[in-house]
Amino acid sequence: MNTDRDACAYLEEVLREVTPDEEARKKAASHRASLEDWLRKDLDIIRMRETGSWQHGTAISKHSDVDYFVTMSGSRPSASWSALEELRSSLARGVSSAFVRTDRPAVNLRYFDSGPSVEITPAYFRDTDDYDIPDPDGTGWIQSNPAVHLDYVNDVQKKTNSEAKSLIRLVKTWKARNSVPLSSFYLEMRVAKYALSNPTIIYDWDLRSFFKSLSGDALREMNDPTSYGRRISTGASGLVDTIAAKYEIEQAVQSSSLALKAAQDGNPSLGVAHWRRLFGG
Repeated sequence: MNTDRDACAYLEEVLREVTPDEEARKKAASHRASLEDWLRKDLDIIRMRETGSWQHGTAISKHSDVDYFVTMSGSRPSASWSALEELRSSLARGVSSAFVRTDRPAVNLRYFDSGPSVEITPAYFRDTDDYDIPDPDGTGWIQSNPAVHLDYVNDVQKKTNSEAKSLIRLVKTWKARNSVPLSSFYLEMRVAKYALSNPTIIYDWDLRSFFKSLSGDALREMNDPTSYGRRISTGASGLVDTIAAKYEIEQAVQSSSLALKAAQDGNPSLGVAHWRRLFGG
């Protein structure tokens, strides 16, 4: 039941705006080639593999970092800070075209050429696609398997007639444009899990339904829907972030609900105005 062609046209316009273009992809590929070449020479890394939203096909332009795991050589140190510092120091020496800093569990590179930022995570191979990576919330290590989450998102995409990734992009756009202090990975997994239970996706209806589900869940950590075995944190750091995130979610529920009501009342232009408000327009 599509109530509002104007709303859907607007949401499709948002998707076109935030989907990384060919120029961004070329810059990302160029950065990867130079980074991998340097790290192989300087740190003798074993492998560099893309992970995260660019690999999943859910990145949004000017906001999503390009994520990589680099498989480090040698034995894993007991404290992850030493691996992060080794990687940061190497990149600071070898990359003059970006600002380099540690952003646990990765090293972040913000390029001066307006290309997408990069996050590189030091990883130690365990078995198959399992790795030890720095604990985001401590000095130790956690286990990670990027292939598991890629397969999960791709499976959801197939079961939703190739619509789930666009819904994920729309929710990430809401987060970015409203500076919502929530983890992009958390939102991606929440949307993917929602879409798996609601496979016939209509953007305006499902945005409203998703935000209502997010509000009703009281912004709790979630079990990993892949059953990989770890909890996925919201990314909100402390009480202030949690309050701010809950406020933005309630605003999103209100705006999306008003947009649908306006469409049902035969006022599509008012509906679009509410969508613009939701997306920071």
